[in-house]
Amino acid sequence: MPTRPPNQPAPGEESSESFTATSLMRLAKFLLLICALQFIGLSYMIYQKKKAGPPPEQPVRSSVLSVSTKADKPREYSLKGKPGPWGELEYVRINIVSPDDFLPGSGQSIPKTRWHFGGYNADKLTAFFQSCDLTPEQLAELLRPIGWSVSAEGISITPSEQLVLGMSSEARGQIYSVLAETAANDFQVWPYTFRPGAFDEWFENSGVSVGQQALIKKLTYQRGPAMCFSDLRELLLQVPVESERLAITQALSRRTGLLVKLRVGPDSDVEKLTEYWSKGGRAKDVGALLDSLSKVPGGTTIDVAHLLPAFVRSRLNTFPAPVSNPNAHQPDCYWTAMNFYKNPPDPLYADDAIWRKDLADNYTQVEEPSFGDLLFMVRADGVPYHAAVYIADDIVFTKNGANHRQPWLLMRVEDMIARYPSNHPLSIVVFTPKHPAK
Repeated sequence: MPTRPPNQPAPGEESSESFTATSLMRLAKFLLLICALQFIGLSYMIYQKKKAGPPPEQPVRSSVLSVSTKADKPREYSLKGKPGPWGELEYVRINIVSPDDFLPGSGQSIPKTRWHFGGYNADKLTAFFQSCDLTPEQLAELLRPIGWSVSAEGISITPSEQLVLGMSSEARGQIYSVLAETAANDFQVWPYTFRPGAFDEWFENSGVSVGQQALIKKLTYQRGPAMCFSDLRELLLQVPVESERLAITQALSRRTGLLVKLRVGPDSDVEKLTEYWSKGGRAKDVGALLDSLSKVPGGTTIDVAHLLPAFVRSRLNTFPAPVSNPNAHQPDCYWTAMNFYKNPPDPLYADDAIWRKDLADNYTQVEEPSFGDLLFMVRADGVPYHAAVYIADDIVFTKNGANHRQPWLLMRVEDMIARYPSNHPLSIVVFTPKHPAK
């Protein structure tokens, strides 16, 4: 029995098949007409929306790294460094945000505020409060002896929430500068800090509301080269929504670092660049990399992280792992600075006496820094406050603080200085290795 070819209609089916095809063609044309009308309507809506202006900008936040990119600001985000033996540098400031696990919780989870005035007796503390820019009501509250806890070490006071929130910036600076001299006052010794004039930049794209920013700004005070904030508990108690409290603590915990790139092109002096960036016995690898980049038509850029020692590359823009033993050593600025060229790092630099002896025996003081030199921030009496490693231009590699909440960063010197508010004048002293590795 013969069979019909595939897709060929059987006898008697032609009229039915033709009718179906015709119907489908009509339906398709109708659907195309509907789509065209929808497209025309959508285009008109978009045109009207563009005429009305752009939609309001929404805050953008990142839990790890955020870079400001708002186009309506006159400030430049990509900057050029000063040219020098290091070559031509380009960089942008970035905000490193602490992991959520490292952030404090709600205001209720933070111990009630208690001020410790170490070495003060009643007469001395009374005279001090009377010298501060306090209202009569605030002064009366602080001078009530019933609220004082007196011991041989000094006097402790628990101020009311209203008093903390109501103090002027001048009174806050006066009182907190004194509290910073006693280690028990953690939030005054280690406040949240940012460089003067950078408040708006600090909270840009943070998700913190304008009203909350205004309250934070009211609670800031200046100490030395930095704007400071210490009243986290009182602030968070004013914010009922958990997501908003998280946005605030994330923003306050931001650390300003740098992404730095070196521009290399056919006109670059590769030999001089290699000489500068290869200290520590890395000339072979650094030279080969820079030479290959110089042959790229039109030139290119490279992240300077690729030119840094292995110790730095493996830690840059990261946080130390928390340690469970409270007596265990946490990486600090001195351990970091002395291990700049070490791979693996030398754990003995955790001992203050050892790094001091190494500094005295193997380094010499110089006026101008170069790659890999140590920068010490010191008080007038010679007490070191902080150590970092010079990279190039005004850029340093630093670990600000001996805890896991502080990442390793590249920073501009002015940003690093702002991280160390001090009641004492600070200066920077430079040390270079006596026998640098070739």
